[in-house]
Amino acid sequence: MLDEKDRKILRELERDCRQRTNQIAKATNIPVTTVHNRIKKLSTTGHIASFRAVLSPEKLDKPLVSFVFVSLNRNSAEQNESKTDKEIISKIASHAAVQEVHTVTGDWDLLLKIRAKDIGELEGIITSELREPKLIDRAQTICAMATYKETTNLIYNGVG
Repeated sequence: MLDEKDRKILRELERDCRQRTNQIAKATNIPVTTVHNRIKKLSTTGHIASFRAVLSPEKLDKPLVSFVFVSLNRNSAEQNESKTDKEIISKIASHAAVQEVHTVTGDWDLLLKIRAKDIGELEGIITSELREPKLIDRAQTICAMATYKETTNLIYNGVG
């Protein structure tokens, strides 16, 4: 169970994980040794999954973000040597352009988040690399025109 000290430390790490322990201690008014021990504990228990940089898609020539609803191909005779759904999902998730894969309720099996350079690259990923090897049966793609918020933060206003 997280307490208020843990939440304060996690909020600071979400804001900037490059901070030194003494900077986090100063910002949270928690002793340096306590901050160090708490970060170590939070990492060991899996509350902190990793420390990483947030890259700029625009600077790395991947400005197009799209969300793709997918139905898995379950009807084709040559459907990947009768692979299971999990094996097909794993294959889709291994594609470098696919940032997120979620199973969803409703008419679709999956929701993918894909980053690409442009519509042409996105089309190639969907038609040649996902549909052609018979991984998916059908897809509906939604392209974002602008992104106003995109975050992985889980600690907000003391809740989390």
